[in-house]
Amino acid sequence: MPFQKKLNNIIEKFKSGEKYALAQIISLVENNINYAWDIIEQLPKPKKETQIIGITGSPGAGKSTFLSKVVNEWAKEGLKIGIIAVDPSSPFSGGAFLGDRIRMRNLSGKDNIYIRSVASRGSVGGLCDSIYDIVDVMKSFGFDKIIIETVGAGQSEIEVIFVADTILLVLSPNNGDEIQLFKAGIMEIADAYVINKIDLPESSKFILQLKNTLNLESDAKSKVILPVSSIRNDGINDAIKWINNHFENIKNSGEYDFRKKRRMKRRIRSSIIRNIDEILETYNFEFNDMPSLKNNIIKYMCEVNKNEKN
Repeated sequence: MPFQKKLNNIIEKFKSGEKYALAQIISLVENNINYAWDIIEQLPKPKKETQIIGITGSPGAGKSTFLSKVVNEWAKEGLKIGIIAVDPSSPFSGGAFLGDRIRMRNLSGKDNIYIRSVASRGSVGGLCDSIYDIVDVMKSFGFDKIIIETVGAGQSEIEVIFVADTILLVLSPNNGDEIQLFKAGIMEIADAYVINKIDLPESSKFILQLKNTLNLESDAKSKVILPVSSIRNDGINDAIKWINNHFENIKNSGEYDFRKKRRMKRRIRSSIIRNIDEILETYNFEFNDMPSLKNNIIKYMCEVNKNEKN
């Protein structure tokens, strides 16, 4: 069966809401990244604005546990939730190594929740190169909220700021490495800090430390601290209320449009870099003369673009 005919069959099932068809489309855009946009253009246009929520933080902070609690409450309300769990890559298969379905197994059986583990495939920033395409596919499927849980690599994990509308940094009082995060760029990207495990005795001191650190920052007033205990279910409803309100607030203030534009710029940049990498690996350029190399690559890309238009 020709590829396009097979794709048409999958898209028809996708339109009828079949999760297996959703999984197939995601795999297609993930594994054929240079042709992903051609596939996405054939999908239904999103009928609503979907909030994209990024959850990041160090391993062991409780991201998956917190996420499970929040998503479970949204599911009870009848919301349709899509979760993209970005895992480190297997050094052998290149696939997702940990598989967050295991850590969120209590959610996987619900009809209105879909969990997709994807491999970072060596990408820096805690995400994967195909994240923008996967988000577009899930928007088309009609999710009310899309959640991206990043790898959990640590301080350099800031790429999520270009993808998500709302960014949560999950911190834990019992992890000494979290103190180092106070000095890191990852602190600057968060819209809210979720302090998990507030049932621990050292939590009050930790929150005070964080408040003192934020008071030194010029934009401290825009930062929110959300104390929760995922184990005891404390603070979960307050966190949900804040997440919902944040989406409405950025839409009303114009910040949402700014973030959408920033996301598009980053996506285009990512696509260009991928194409340049492919050109460098595929074609036999002379690498002795840097100015000539740059001009040859630009000339080649212009020729390709011209031929595609014709």
